Amino acid sequence: MIRLPPKIARLALIDKFCPASIKDVVRANPANRDCLARVYLGRRRPANAPPTPNFTLRNYNLTLDQTIELDLPVKLYAAAIADALAIIHWAVNVDAYDIEFVLGSEGDVTYTRDISQVLNLTLEQISTMETYTDLEALMMVNFPQRTTRLWVLDFNPCNTWKEETAWKHPEVLVNQLVVSFFENDPYYPLPPMDIDVDKDLWEIFSTKYLERASQILEAPGKDERLANLPRKFVDACIERERRNLASKLGHGHRQFKD
Repeated sequence: MIRLPPKIARLALIDKFCPASIKDVVRANPANRDCLARVYLGRRRPANAPPTPNFTLRNYNLTLDQTIELDLPVKLYAAAIADALAIIHWAVNVDAYDIEFVLGSEGDVTYTRDISQVLNLTLEQISTMETYTDLEALMMVNFPQRTTRLWVLDFNPCNTWKEETAWKHPEVLVNQLVVSFFENDPYYPLPPMDIDVDKDLWEIFSTKYLERASQILEAPGKDERLANLPRKFVDACIERERRNLASKLGHGHRQFKD
């Protein structure tokens, strides 16, 4: 769990990255009290890119260079995202296609009484409530403070997979996970690049991912034939990025020759 003072985080984003001509307007806009920043560890802003003219803290794309400039705990973000991705892949068998990793604030909820007492219901009645019943709206809660947390959102486009399919056709599953990794927004650090920060983040990310995946797949009930698939996924990501870079370099060389 990663915590930051949300008001300080919002003001820092505005002070650093909002065009000077609209800073006061943005600060005063009540809509910007709702801050949700996508954590893009696999993207930097282009060099000398001007500030966005339509600045808003809702759905803000927080790139790697910005997190570093703000002195945010980028290594902790990389480890947390890796941990979550391994759980999604190997504990719940979901490909994580198009999920989002965002920073957002949350009230620290302290319930004044037990839920069953507050609602005057038995545990059986609570367990048979309709799906999506908003219990918190019915309960007495206090919000003594607000914190900023790293959230995982938007599982609607995801696909599930069966363990039998994974060990019968491992290459199909690995390819599915790799495609989901690269076709998503750039939340994940990329395999080793020329910049030391990128290399460090990938090392943290891949190490944490493999550690968590190993813990999950060593648990009772897991098929031992899945044990080597997380490593194959990581290796396939590295190979795909290597090919992507080679293709870009080759294309640039051909353009130069032309």
